[in-house]
Amino acid sequence: MLTTRTAVSGFRAGKGAMGFLERRSGTFNALHGWVWATLVLAAAIPAAADIFVKDSKRIRLGPNAMSLIGVDLNGDGLPEIVTTERGRLSDPNRESPAQDQISFFVAEGPLKYVAQPQLTSGFGSYKVVVANIDALKAPDLIVCSFLATKNRDITLLRNLGENHFEPTHFAVDDNNLRYTKMRDGDNYPVYTKPGITSLVVEDFNGDGFRDVLATGWSSDVLVFFPGAAETYFGEAVLTRAEGGPRDLSVADFDGDGHADIVMTMYSSNEITLWRGDGKGAFVEVDRFSSRGKLPHKVVTADFDQDGLIDIAVSHRHADDSIVIFYGSGKFAFPDSVEIRLGNDRGLIEYEIQDMVAGDFDQDGDVDLAVACYAANKVVVLANQGNGKRSSELFRKESYSFKNGKPRALCVSDFNGDDKPDLGVILWETDSIAFLLGK
Repeated sequence: MLTTRTAVSGFRAGKGAMGFLERRSGTFNALHGWVWATLVLAAAIPAAADIFVKDSKRIRLGPNAMSLIGVDLNGDGLPEIVTTERGRLSDPNRESPAQDQISFFVAEGPLKYVAQPQLTSGFGSYKVVVANIDALKAPDLIVCSFLATKNRDITLLRNLGENHFEPTHFAVDDNNLRYTKMRDGDNYPVYTKPGITSLVVEDFNGDGFRDVLATGWSSDVLVFFPGAAETYFGEAVLTRAEGGPRDLSVADFDGDGHADIVMTMYSSNEITLWRGDGKGAFVEVDRFSSRGKLPHKVVTADFDQDGLIDIAVSHRHADDSIVIFYGSGKFAFPDSVEIRLGNDRGLIEYEIQDMVAGDFDQDGDVDLAVACYAANKVVVLANQGNGKRSSELFRKESYSFKNGKPRALCVSDFNGDDKPDLGVILWETDSIAFLLGK
């Protein structure tokens, strides 16, 4: 289903429609904000599967992989694959409460991968990103861990060349940190503090060293590790971020040249916007409803080609939805479009677990792809707007997996044909599948 807060025209019911388009018009009330009246129209969205083709190749993984990247780590022009494997989360007081291994596969040709010795991270690794931290030629890996006992919240894996990596661990001082999430029957925390679920790496304070910014879900904090010349990262700086920060994305929302951030607040069903001062500090400037329950993943891109940054948020709950908030500059996002995959808000039909953006059909518009765990599908939403927001439609393509449940995605050119492909982590079969661009 599509719902939008802006005027729309030209939508007609037709065979293959994904759902309805809900046009909302409203007036602003100083006390209660926008008050909406609703008009429902039909939206015709033809279904097809012509952007990608499923490849038969599979790569075996360890248990419960949470993220993957496909990037050239050795300079040969071919993307290596790195995955974070969380394993099964257990009692944080155990010696090994979760998996602490990273799988690493070296590319020896298009879609030809050789497994390397596993790398070490903290327990319950959630996400891996790539950046050059030590100023050597080869890019490094940075991993965040959710169940981070033994002072291993962030792990830097320095790329020493010849497929060798050196781990260095960094901890958040949690002595005075709150724990705000689930407890067991004896009132003990089920997880650890701060419970990092996502991270980005960038030079946020302008000192020439790359910093880490991460979401501390278990403690409602934004975690900032400043880059440092000798130690790579300095002591973590914590900022309160109420509502269960789950994922974040970086963009310059107000055009001042400094990096700002948007976060999904998983517990409060909100989106928060934070202004960066270019010195490593961030201040919350706005928060608003994500228009669904359990907002999970967030990406930023210009979906309507107006030169302004937009925000896309996916929801894990029965909403089964992606909402795009259109930017009008200066942290303002007055208009939004909801894309619903399911038919019943009372049932979890798709269970979106990951979302990535890219121009998959190479038509100049930014498309979306989501990993749908419960539906055993990857759903691609091909942006057909051609830069015109009022007539923007997303064509739905579904790629089903008989064995395995899609849990995470990444975009890369795995077969060397200069077209974007998708790598798909499949749970239950603990493997990577590939959707190759046509």
